[in-house]
Amino acid sequence: MVRALQPSIMSTNYDPVPERPLIILSNREPYEHVHRSAGVEVRYPAGGLVSALDPILRRTHGTWVAWASGSADGTVVDEFGRVAVPPGDPSYTLRRVWLSESDVEGFYLGFANSALWPLCHLFVSMVDIRRSDWESYERANRLFAGAVVQEAERVGGAPMIWVHDYHFALAAASIRPHLPDALIHQFWHIPFPPPDVFGILPLGVQDTILRGLLGNDLIEFQTDGFVCNFIDCVARALPAATIERDRNAIQFEGHRTRVGAFPISIDVGEWKRLSKLPHTVEVSETLRRRYAPNSRQLVVSVDRMDYTKGIARRLRALEHMWTDSPERRGTFTMLIVATPSRTDIPAYARLERDVLEEIEKLNDEFRTLDWTPIVLVHDNVDADLLAAVYRAADVCVVSSLQDGMNLVAKEFVACRDDGDGVLVLSRFTGAADELGSALLVNPFFIDAFADTLGVALDMPADERRRRMAVLRHCVENATIRDWLEAVIAAAESSRHAAQGDAAAL
Repeated sequence: MVRALQPSIMSTNYDPVPERPLIILSNREPYEHVHRSAGVEVRYPAGGLVSALDPILRRTHGTWVAWASGSADGTVVDEFGRVAVPPGDPSYTLRRVWLSESDVEGFYLGFANSALWPLCHLFVSMVDIRRSDWESYERANRLFAGAVVQEAERVGGAPMIWVHDYHFALAAASIRPHLPDALIHQFWHIPFPPPDVFGILPLGVQDTILRGLLGNDLIEFQTDGFVCNFIDCVARALPAATIERDRNAIQFEGHRTRVGAFPISIDVGEWKRLSKLPHTVEVSETLRRRYAPNSRQLVVSVDRMDYTKGIARRLRALEHMWTDSPERRGTFTMLIVATPSRTDIPAYARLERDVLEEIEKLNDEFRTLDWTPIVLVHDNVDADLLAAVYRAADVCVVSSLQDGMNLVAKEFVACRDDGDGVLVLSRFTGAADELGSALLVNPFFIDAFADTLGVALDMPADERRRRMAVLRHCVENATIRDWLEAVIAAAESSRHAAQGDAAAL
């Protein structure tokens, strides 16, 4: 028996539809089949990307190619690794790809998350490059690209192939020779580093990654800064490339690739709906009664347990505040929601241990009979509970040390239909480019971080509401639907432009 768990967020009110058959390539699959005592259960992995793209694939009857991560994934597919989804209302194809244990170790845990991830987030001291990991990364990219080619041949025509993120930097160039008429584009969700940092990679690896990405017709980044970084890296590493900086385009080996900034967003309407559900309101009120009784305030943060999120520096800022300003003790509770992440990677295991120990230490040092300074929720949390956390907060802190976007900031704003609440936002997030009326903070400057948190706690009601009104206007006018429309239109335009250039030669 297969039992499906309903997702917390799965809006279907999207209009953008590409002109061609659509094939998505991402590391994460939209549905997992897992073994449970009652049989096989369908699980919906958390993440904004799945929530954004699933409705389009339903409407276009498209194909999603992804790593088979569920324990029962192999029991429900056909001989080609395909299964119709969603369960109960199948409307598109999920093509699963299996990796060997060594390739999971080398491709995913190794090169993707122990080399590219820290490199792109500027954590150069944590970059771990191994020849065997790079070979696994190349092998996995060829494997996934081959699956995409097979699915394109199955659907026929000249499909739109949308590649996602840093796991597949080599995929477009592998696909292009087999599908010369396909429209191939890629969204790079994380930061792209400047040339001096990108140059940490071995020369052959740099060259191969950039050539791989230039197999796309369009590459989408989160910010203009990341666009500039990519172009600068190409200019330095591939001198044969022709850079059209005024058009954000690159000509290389007979192919033209456009690049642009397309900041991703959230399903604002769905987060608004979640925040108003009776259960959400009830949980929000319970959180305030428990952690912010009387005049005490509630400060919240929501992150993966990742060293890029600045959790350790947030704890240092709290310690600084409670040490230097003892009158602040007992005036607010810090609720930290930190979901487990990549625990098989030593750096993440160390971070988790250090954060847990530091929270215990701070609580032992500062707690009183009626106040626990820091409350940690170290578990996966559904969207409806997150909405309750956002709704309950007086202040939401996003302290990333480097972040492509950070959608927590936008989720918090979308949930504040009361027009209240203060957002403290790291200026090293992509979201800071859009949400300028937040209190922007440099998390590396601990004293100033603590001072900014104090400003947020003391902010008068009229200023809180004025800032939140501006933030809500920004978020409501740049939704996930706007992002999808912009990306799809730009991808179609880039291919049409490339065809026109070719005809002119």
